[in-house]
Amino acid sequence: MLLQKIQSLIILLGSSFNFLFFQFKKKRDFVFFSESHNYKLNYIDLLNNLNKEPYITSLITSDINEYFDFKKNNYDVYYIGKGFFRTVIFNFLSCKYMIMTMTDLGNNLNKSLFCENYVYFFHCMHSTHKIYTPKAFDNYDIIFSVGAFQTNEIKKNENINNLKKKKIYETGYFYLDYLEKNSNKSIAKTNCILFAPSWNYDEDSLFNKYADLIIDNLIKSGFNVIFRPHPEIIKRNKSQYLFILNKFGTSENFILDLSPSNVQAMEKASLLITDNSAISIEFSFAFYRPVIFIDYKEKIHNKNYHSISSSTFESEFKKEIALSVTIKEINKLNLICEDTIKNYKFNIHKTDVLKKNFLSNISKSSEVAAQFLMNDNK
Repeated sequence: MLLQKIQSLIILLGSSFNFLFFQFKKKRDFVFFSESHNYKLNYIDLLNNLNKEPYITSLITSDINEYFDFKKNNYDVYYIGKGFFRTVIFNFLSCKYMIMTMTDLGNNLNKSLFCENYVYFFHCMHSTHKIYTPKAFDNYDIIFSVGAFQTNEIKKNENINNLKKKKIYETGYFYLDYLEKNSNKSIAKTNCILFAPSWNYDEDSLFNKYADLIIDNLIKSGFNVIFRPHPEIIKRNKSQYLFILNKFGTSENFILDLSPSNVQAMEKASLLITDNSAISIEFSFAFYRPVIFIDYKEKIHNKNYHSISSSTFESEFKKEIALSVTIKEINKLNLICEDTIKNYKFNIHKTDVLKKNFLSNISKSSEVAAQFLMNDNK
């Protein structure tokens, strides 16, 4: 453990210095920033589309494992950690385009005077005005929206709050395209359920109050439960997370999934259970399998979301495609899941119509986004 820490520190020092020093030699065209290995599949196709001559493209990451992953494949990658060196690099970054999926830029990490454009891409297909904080996207110059609904929400927010107008390109959703091209849709296990509760600033959440009861109900009925907690849950609700591991960790029917990618979990599951997680739409749109929402508490990180719209894309998905149960029904969740897996007929046509109505550039989003940037760079 000590040797690993020393190795990480040495890499951190060397990477940070090399990244900053290179700026004095030649300005980079595109710099990707990743907070965590969990986001790799959200941006990898766009990175590959821009990582070509004559452009200079680099990746900076706060995740040492992501650094090793890209380093062995000969990417221009730098490990910058999460502390002092990351702050320094963000303050003095010099590039034409900084591309990232971190919200609230300028509120938690500063913008550099030497970076010409900050570009945001989405790592979920939700609407922009309810689950995100009010200023989540205000400090970006370019937004890659997944479709017209996000574009309209952002523009309305700009008008209401008299914000600087951003360039908004309707590129589509990178990760859905990745799933369509790279996942195995034929290995689902009938008795396998993926339970993926969402994280919330509100402590009164489904995870904190009912996650152990939900898992217990399903395991006792013979289901294999893949428990995939959001990384923010582990960070913000660690005591409850550890309680669940202690309670179910030795059960052969309990599978803890902490993989950076959720692909394998979705491939295996016949059914997904959540409260508000964005994985619900990815699961239905890519695998055409049912989702059960447990209605406990909405995820609202902008109390004034009604000023933009009272409706959201995720609520439309929930109404049109998914199934819902009340919190009072969790004692018979096992029976509901059994019936759903055996008898529910997933409406593929209805799902495809919703996808086409809301998402742009299906199957070619990263190529379209790359072309937008290359044209903008001329």
